[in-house]
Amino acid sequence: MTSHPRRTLHSALIGALAVTSWGAATAPASAKSSLSFAAGPHSVGLGGLVRATARASDDNSTFNRVCVQQRWAATAWHNVACSKPARHAGGAVNATLRAKQRGHLQLRALLLEGRSPQDKHPRTRSISRPVTVTVR
Repeated sequence: MTSHPRRTLHSALIGALAVTSWGAATAPASAKSSLSFAAGPHSVGLGGLVRATARASDDNSTFNRVCVQQRWAATAWHNVACSKPARHAGGAVNATLRAKQRGHLQLRALLLEGRSPQDKHPRTRSISRPVTVTVR
C-alpha cells in the first residue's frame, strides 16, 4: 500500500471512532423508577375492610408522589390516598377502605411526577396492575 491510501484509511477509522464515541457520550440518561402495590383480602364481606399498600421510588429531579386509586365495576378511577410530594423519591402510602357495596372493587397504584409540590396537573410516570376485590 502506498502512503496516500493508508492515510485515508487511517483518517476514516479515526473519524468513525470519534462519531461512535460522541454518540455514546450524548445518549440520554434514563431515570429509574419502581412501583410496588399490594391489596387484600381478595374477597371480603359487605362492610369489611380492604387494605392497600403502595411504594414507589424514582431518581429523577421532579417532585414525585404515589397514589392509590379505586373504582367499582367499569366506572372512572378515583384517588383514595396519596403520599406527600418528595424530590428524588416516590414515597409510600397505606390505605384502608370499607367495602360499602357488593360487586367488584378494583384498586391500583400510580406514580405521579410534578414540577413542584403544588403542581395541579402532575404527569403519570407509571401505573400498577389493578387488583380486584370481590365484595359479597
